[in-house]
Amino acid sequence: MIDIDDTGYKFDVEIAGSPSEGISKMKIFCYDLMLISFARQRGLGIDFLIHDSTIFDGVDPRQRAHALELAAAMAAKYGFQYICTLNTDMVPVNDFSQGFDFESLIRLRLTDTDPSGSLLGFRY
Repeated sequence: MIDIDDTGYKFDVEIAGSPSEGISKMKIFCYDLMLISFARQRGLGIDFLIHDSTIFDGVDPRQRAHALELAAAMAAKYGFQYICTLNTDMVPVNDFSQGFDFESLIRLRLTDTDPSGSLLGFRY
């Protein structure tokens, strides 16, 4: 729903089960994708979108898989980079569509086994 009042536009998206945390996070995810796609179509804004793994907290693995596939497709279509930090236990490997090559999209794997696996090469 889009409404206009004295302060400007108000947007509200109704999805069955909306009070759940996972659905609220997916609303944010979709909004972010819409904004960057809209901006890229018009040559505006930045050319990357970053989500921390918290965007998928409380989200069903099938929906996580669909969201990651959608982000990859939108990034390819509109020419932006989608960056998402995920722990391996959050990756829904069994729920991706056949033919979706998640492994090919991984640019950096971080580990806590030694400092070389950290983002900057040292521990704090």
